[in-house]
Amino acid sequence: MKIDEYSVFLDLWFLEIEKLGIDVTNLPLDHLGFSASSAEEYDKIKVEFLAAGKLFREAMVSDRRVGVFELFKPLKYEDYLISAVELIEPKAGESRKSGFEHAEFTIDFPFEDLVKKYSGLSWDINNINRPDFPRLKIVLGNGAELKFNRSPILSS
Repeated sequence: MKIDEYSVFLDLWFLEIEKLGIDVTNLPLDHLGFSASSAEEYDKIKVEFLAAGKLFREAMVSDRRVGVFELFKPLKYEDYLISAVELIEPKAGESRKSGFEHAEFTIDFPFEDLVKKYSGLSWDINNINRPDFPRLKIVLGNGAELKFNRSPILSS
């Protein structure tokens, strides 16, 4: 199952975060993001994810489907328990690789604090003031993304 690939993804993801020197100690890991390579694959993976959890929400975001699944059994990774997975359909005409693409921490302090603390990094701040789902992100060396949100995906 695709969802079982999370541990390999997180091993590499945390290694890349460590290389950048970003301290994520004690931050709650909110969810993982899985990118489908096509609309057809989105439909197939959606069925698989429904076997692992319930569909919490599915919405059109930037002209593509994004499904949020609340897992029946949280994914365990080291000291983290991850209870949600986001499935992302590619935008029309977009070429995407299938697989986990991001993980997201929930923070209770301003995004700007991270940008200031790690000012030498190339932060993507385009969505920090967005009314729906504001977030801060950075693309890691392996192409995966580290994201920060203000509220858990299962509460919004």
